[in-house]
Amino acid sequence: MAQAAAAAPKSAPAPDARAAVVCVRAEKGGRRPLTFAGQLVGKRPQPGEFKLPLTPGTDVCNNLLRSKIATWNLEVTTSGFTPCVLPAPEFGQRVTYSAKAGARGLKCAQIAKSPIGTWK
Repeated sequence: MAQAAAAAPKSAPAPDARAAVVCVRAEKGGRRPLTFAGQLVGKRPQPGEFKLPLTPGTDVCNNLLRSKIATWNLEVTTSGFTPCVLPAPEFGQRVTYSAKAGARGLKCAQIAKSPIGTWK
């Protein structure tokens, strides 16, 4: 039994993972203020909405809890640009994205992903 646990890949999230960590790093050199925003969307209004200002070169992270009745919508915004929509969080994972507002618009890309372990 211990051999089976050792053979499991380390990057696979636990099937009962209850949280995800999503981080966004604004790239240096961007001239516009960026905001990392998220909200739980369901049939009824849900708590947990957030808007966090991004600082160039610094990771801004938020812990997201799993919901059975709603889904997370995540985006990076700045005035005058179409928001950059981030994919739904993968529970049990820490995912980091980069964001930059340039002459051709707002661009976001995943730059890192790692498991966060299980809660006890």
